[in-house]
Amino acid sequence: MRPATLLVIIALIVAATAVRAQVPRHPAHELIVPDSAAKDHLDEMVTVEGTVVSVEISEAAPSRVFLHFGAPPPNQTFSALIVGPVLPRFPNLQEWRGKRVRVTGLVRLEEGRPTMRLTKPSQLRGAAWYVFPAPGSP
Repeated sequence: MRPATLLVIIALIVAATAVRAQVPRHPAHELIVPDSAAKDHLDEMVTVEGTVVSVEISEAAPSRVFLHFGAPPPNQTFSALIVGPVLPRFPNLQEWRGKRVRVTGLVRLEEGRPTMRLTKPSQLRGAAWYVFPAPGSP
């Protein structure tokens, strides 16, 4: 193999590795972590499981709803966040309080806390099969 060809191949491998390092990791299988460990999985696609201890509804624009896990704010271990126009897709959010749930998505830091933004109802489900569909829905 010619040296120039070898250098091009090495450069392509290095570039591909650098791009891959910037993309959030998507596990081959569903990784389920407790809400207390969500902080250890920032920028990862995971399923976080825990009990919703409080539901915080913000009327300020854009309207937001937080499902807090672990402890009430400001000591929550993790929060699921639903913002603005997608809120109608999530009926009866108050009924999740006290329920053991799983949320699936990308864990990010929001206001210094591990948080997952939910955009589809399929991202939120009961941790036990008999809790799904959402409480209060037909």
